[in-house]
Amino acid sequence: MTEERGEYIRFLNGEVLVFKHFFKEHFPKFFAFTSRFIDDSYVREDIVQETFIIVWSRHLKVFDSEMALQAFIYRTLRNKCLDYIRHEKIKERYSSEYSKERETSDYLMQAIIDEESRFLIHKAIKSLTPQVQAVIKLHLEGKKNKEIAEEMGISETTVKFHKSVAYRELNKSLGHLFLMITMLL
Repeated sequence: MTEERGEYIRFLNGEVLVFKHFFKEHFPKFFAFTSRFIDDSYVREDIVQETFIIVWSRHLKVFDSEMALQAFIYRTLRNKCLDYIRHEKIKERYSSEYSKERETSDYLMQAIIDEESRFLIHKAIKSLTPQVQAVIKLHLEGKKNKEIAEEMGISETTVKFHKSVAYRELNKSLGHLFLMITMLL
């Protein structure tokens, strides 16, 4: 019989446990222990399995006794459960704060204005000629006139001309947008 690394748990007194048997025998007890902290059985199962992985990965460490091994597992389980609870409280607090913010009328109004503005701007850009559309989209991506000219194979002067056409047409078609926003505020 060959001994593969990690299959056995060794103790200073010379005793050896087969990891797989120890896992099967003690998993239910440790799983039940985690229920004192956490209700979700899936989370509890994950925590117990992660703890056993820690024990398995510490195969080079020799425990003083089986009692010391179990104490190590209980401490690890408790710490993992408390970490999980702290993490959930942080998520809950953030979610609650974010939820309160989303419930305010200011948030609702801002969301409506943002979405309507995006829709109207996109619609206005689609009404431009294809070349002017391409120039203004590249400009909105943050590209400089020279970069736009190189990418489209046109002169910088043509880029400037298309941008001026775009601004003029967008101003005409979106002028009412600014009026609508001021009325909503």
